[in-house]
Amino acid sequence: MRTLSSTLLAAQKKPDRLPYVEAKVYDFDQGIKRLSWTRLYTGSEPDNHHGLSFDGEGSMHRIRVDGSSLYRQKVASPGEASDYSQWIQLADNCQGPCAIAAYGAKVYIFYRTTGNVLWKYYSHDHGDTWSNAQLVSYTDVLSMAACWWGTGNIVVCFAFKAGQQNGIVIDTTDQSTGEHTWLGSVLHPGGDNFGAGCYYTPDHIDLVVAAWESGDPYNLYGLYRQQFDNTYTFTDVDPFITAPEGEGITYEFPDCHKPAAAEDYENTLIVGVEKFTGTTAYTRPLICHAVRESDFYSMAFTEPKPFLNISSAYGLRLQSTADYWWLERPDGVWRSPRAAATPLDLTPDIISISTSPTLTIELDNSKAQYATTPERRSEIALKLGYKTTAGNEAVEVGRYWLDSWEYSSSPNISVLKLFCLDGQGLASQWSSRFLMRWPANKTVWEIIQEIICRWGINLTSPAGIPRSSAVDNLYPDFTLQPGTAGDSALRRILAFIPDSLVFDGNEAYVKDLRADEESSYSYGADHVILQGEYRQAVPLTRARAIGRDVDDNRIVEDAFDWTNLQLGIDIFSQDYDPNLQSAARAQERADAILRKESLRAQGGQIVIPPNVAQELYDVITVTDKRCGISNKKYRVMDIDVNYSLREWQYRQTLTLGAP
Repeated sequence: MRTLSSTLLAAQKKPDRLPYVEAKVYDFDQGIKRLSWTRLYTGSEPDNHHGLSFDGEGSMHRIRVDGSSLYRQKVASPGEASDYSQWIQLADNCQGPCAIAAYGAKVYIFYRTTGNVLWKYYSHDHGDTWSNAQLVSYTDVLSMAACWWGTGNIVVCFAFKAGQQNGIVIDTTDQSTGEHTWLGSVLHPGGDNFGAGCYYTPDHIDLVVAAWESGDPYNLYGLYRQQFDNTYTFTDVDPFITAPEGEGITYEFPDCHKPAAAEDYENTLIVGVEKFTGTTAYTRPLICHAVRESDFYSMAFTEPKPFLNISSAYGLRLQSTADYWWLERPDGVWRSPRAAATPLDLTPDIISISTSPTLTIELDNSKAQYATTPERRSEIALKLGYKTTAGNEAVEVGRYWLDSWEYSSSPNISVLKLFCLDGQGLASQWSSRFLMRWPANKTVWEIIQEIICRWGINLTSPAGIPRSSAVDNLYPDFTLQPGTAGDSALRRILAFIPDSLVFDGNEAYVKDLRADEESSYSYGADHVILQGEYRQAVPLTRARAIGRDVDDNRIVEDAFDWTNLQLGIDIFSQDYDPNLQSAARAQERADAILRKESLRAQGGQIVIPPNVAQELYDVITVTDKRCGISNKKYRVMDIDVNYSLREWQYRQTLTLGAP
């Protein structure tokens, strides 16, 4: 149950209730501000290795490679009228990769020389004067990345080659260096590297690396997350997008960034290149972001998707300033405002609201105030409440995403209807782009997390919400074929556990619907029941789960409803799953089958004045003396709300199941 103020709780139980509803529209992608890129510069420079950074005065510093020449550029106060076409040759002995980082007055440029060593150019006066020296004699480097370590004197240059990488830590006060080499992953043995990006976040540096991986049953090309911690040690890599070798698809030249002072609607942004070498070959920039409230290393990133209609073999470099996100490549500069726009308040014009089967909002458009509709897939925050002694009070009951709209008119009437999706609706519109497989290496919880983050939802673990042992201890061999819809994927993975998945705005969580859960609210006394329907069906009485242990011995476990079996009712169901490799896991599955079916056997619905604290799968107590029901426990299986200013109606329908 949501927590309500005492005044709001009292108001929703009063016989003379006055409703209050609120809806606001945000230009968000599941809680993260959507970016609108404007191209500030279109040049003719050839695509090649390049880099971007900003110094303490806000000047933009860019570098690019052309043949064996390395060029640099400084643009003070970059904006729409700035000149991004002027370059200064910095070196004539460059062979391939380069990187740049800046902080305060210091700007550091790193590159591989034709002599097959790494070199540095550096300035401590915002790029006005430069010094240079050999960095290290690390050879055969394929790609580079660099960033400042916080706000101190340390800058880190990362150099990558086949199956190996080096974090070179430079103290800019005396130019001393330390090398920290990582020889690759046991879990993800790598080969060639195809680019990397990095940024500093408190206590460590986050990296995204493009690489080839030797795997079983096939090799992979992918993007991998990694961290360089405060002991200057690399963590293992963790893939978040992969493609099997032989399909002609590789992922290359990524970059990643998170503003140092990120707003709550900002998180890590990742860009990269999807390269296809088959018929109608392409090199297409992709973008994705960490879902709201998620950590970089928790595998919660949205589906990478195309976002600019350009071709880019060497990718895009990504940075931010106080006011803008920035992208660049040698022949282009883009920016997008960081600040979120003021949300559009629909509240004064709401005629009706229905949440069945998903959110529909009917708006008064008599003044043509909605001649321009909100952008598609805008995020709508819905609040429900009442007018109380403390004023208008409401709580957020969900986040929805605009999917379509409809205008209608008649004499003296103009109406706009907005049709929206919830988290489950987003699932139905997502499908897997490629084969996704978890070869018994992740728990069910982790697999759910890695699926739902693809459409921007963060899986959380709220305090006090129970979940089953199987969620955290079952490691299934689970595969999604290309084209599998998100809702289908969820049904399959949830079949492994007794828990249910609850979408809650931009988040979701799993909940074990335990039979001993306490009631959280009572209806029929203080909170009136307007209508009630109650039913009882014959339930499943016996469930069997069959598995195989590691030695291929058959495992059989059963769950029984002895009360109904003693009445001679024998309704049987069984499930075979080779992932059930112990008696405990098989017993959990049998219990889960029986439990889920029992929830459906007891049901009905009640219609009530909305309880704005009510949440899905809460246990409630119902008293309806008209049907002889007294203090009987049910579980809330579905919640529908209907509000109509036209009909002066404000009702909530709770679909009931067994507790």
